[in-house]
Amino acid sequence: KCKKYLSDPDTPSVIVDRMLDALEGNTNCQALYIQNFNQGMKDEQVLHLLRILQQPSCKIWCLNIGETYNVKRRTWAQFTSGLKKTKITHMYASEHTISSAMKEKIRETIRNNRKKHDMHINPDNLEVIVQCTHCWWNPINARVLQPYVKQRGYEYILFDKVAQGAKDVMTDKDRI
Repeated sequence: KCKKYLSDPDTPSVIVDRMLDALEGNTNCQALYIQNFNQGMKDEQVLHLLRILQQPSCKIWCLNIGETYNVKRRTWAQFTSGLKKTKITHMYASEHTISSAMKEKIRETIRNNRKKHDMHINPDNLEVIVQCTHCWWNPINARVLQPYVKQRGYEYILFDKVAQGAKDVMTDKDRI
């Protein structure tokens, strides 16, 4: 989760560029939360990210790129089309930054990508899977994983709307 290290939504593009450069050589990362970079994530950065995701050595299958406001519709269209050549199976992008038709196309693509690998449903990868929340569909909800989720004590996540990132949830923090 990039915001753990760069929490300023006004982080400039040059910093996001360096982060993406570092990510290019990373073969460990499976889930990337690169949301809420209002100023730093622009067309060039989104396309750079897409190129990274399309690398055969890239293991990222879960992506949150929400709250990305300075990206043109044409770039989102390229990103949407390019997702076919990635391993992304679970994702979130803010609905107010992409069209509903684009969202449906992305969802169709990531569903089809689920046939490419099993990282999102492999019980041996449960430690990563349970951390992949705030997606349109969270992988922990996969039927095939339920016995393992219960066996390993993660069942509480299934009932925790805040942890899953449900939109209709108001937390105490939101009431302040």
